[in-house]
Amino acid sequence: MQTDEQRRFLDEFATLLAGWNMPANAARVYGFLLFQSDPASLDDIAEQLEISKSNACKAAKLLETAGHCRRVGERGTKRVLYVAREDFGTPFLLRTASLGSLGRLMTARGPKVAEGPAAERMERLASFYETMQSAMEGIIDTDTARAEES
Repeated sequence: MQTDEQRRFLDEFATLLAGWNMPANAARVYGFLLFQSDPASLDDIAEQLEISKSNACKAAKLLETAGHCRRVGERGTKRVLYVAREDFGTPFLLRTASLGSLGRLMTARGPKVAEGPAAERMERLASFYETMQSAMEGIIDTDTARAEES
């Protein structure tokens, strides 16, 4: 069973990730996987988090799709186990790419839809998005290399 400290961690983790539009069950499953040393089955997840196996499965699938966890097989069985990914940047790849797209949109279409101070604001925003994309790509590359070494 979970300790009081683990429960508090999961509650705070879920609250923080709600701001990123992550459903509470998914955030709790992700937090749970982060403090597990071994892969966890859906039965383990459901039991430990006191949620239905169906909710555990939905949350795990959402996390897997978003890149926060991955499935691992258990030799000789069809049982599916889940682990938190070690390459933490994976979930941010799509968001990082969208920053570049936003920057290109502002640069290409901004001058056609705005003028004066509004056009200048769009130029600054485009530059901000491009800078953010570049910085995030560098961080993700560094993290991916770290994950590959471990």
